[in-house]
Parts: sequence; C-alpha cells; structure tokens
Amino acid sequence: MKFHYGFYMNKLALIIFSFLLVFSCGTTKNTDKALAIKIDNTQEVKVAKVIEPIIDNTKITWYDFETAIDLSHENKKFIFIDIYTEWCGWCKKMDATTFMDPAVIEYMNKHFYAVKMDAETKSAIAYKGNLYEYKQYNERAGYNTLAVSLLDSKLSFPSFVVLNKNEVRKGTIVGFNSPTVLIQALKNYIE
Repeated sequence: MKFHYGFYMNKLALIIFSFLLVFSCGTTKNTDKALAIKIDNTQEVKVAKVIEPIIDNTKITWYDFETAIDLSHENKKFIFIDIYTEWCGWCKKMDATTFMDPAVIEYMNKHFYAVKMDAETKSAIAYKGNLYEYKQYNERAGYNTLAVSLLDSKLSFPSFVVLNKNEVRKGTIVGFNSPTVLIQALKNYIE
C-alpha cells in the first residue's frame, strides 16, 4: 500500500478552506489579500481571502467588549470604551451630539475599536482569564465589576477608557466632551 502525501494534503487544504468559508460569513468584506499555507516547502495553497470589519463612516462602529478585544488581536488598534448608564443624561447627550459629529465618527473608526459598556449590565464579561459579573453595592446601585475595575472604582458617567494596542489602559476621560475636546483628548493618548 503506497502512501499518497499530495492526496492527503489536498484534502486537508480543502477542509481548511471549507472551515474558513463557513466561519467567514457575517458583516465583513473580502480584501485582495489571500492567506497561504506552505506544504512541504514547495507547494503553496491559497486557502481563503483575509477578511476585515466593514466600517460605515456615517456612524461610529460600536462593538461589545469581547468582540473589540478579539478584533484587536487580529488587527491592532486602540480600544475606546464608553462606560455609561441608562439613566445618565450626559451619556445620552454624548450619543446625540458628540458621537454623531462627522469628525468624531471618522477619527474613532480610523483609530479605535469603539465599545459601549453599560456599567450596570448584569451580563458577565470574560476578560484575561477573569469573569467580571454584576455586583450589588448598596440597596439601589450595582455595577459590573469590569466597569468598576476599568474606572479604578471612580464611578462617574459618562466615562471613557482608552486602552492601547496591547490592551493596557492609557487613561480615562470623564464627563461630557464636545467633539473638538474629545478628539484632542484622544490624540493625546494615541500620539
């Protein structure tokens, strides 16, 4: 019985291609780049096109925390985290004004994975081997422990946390910011 190395490698390449094709569906677009796998230093098989998130520059592209972290592992960018609450009037004003400004939208989408994080979410968030859960702090208030950790227990809303490309906190911006003030503050962190 003779072993056919090429036959099995072609089957393996087909399986990998099928797997990538199935899991590459969603809100992504294809680029002209292709992922290649070298087989035994002589053959190169193109497996699938590399995908990247679709960015709509008419609005900020918001992600949940885990998705932003995953995207940052694939394509390094800073992470901007908007920590808000449902009852916060200034948070709503940021959404209606600053985050709708074309210059802010363009700057955020170009340099950041933007995250909306409700500080009072009861959904657990997994990050760096820890599970951050909702914790009741008194009769009326409870917060997700990741929001508390990111803000060093200084809860004020809205607050914005900037993580560098290695997910290290660069700083925090607190309170309502006009478009020009926010862009300048962000430039100070990434330049």
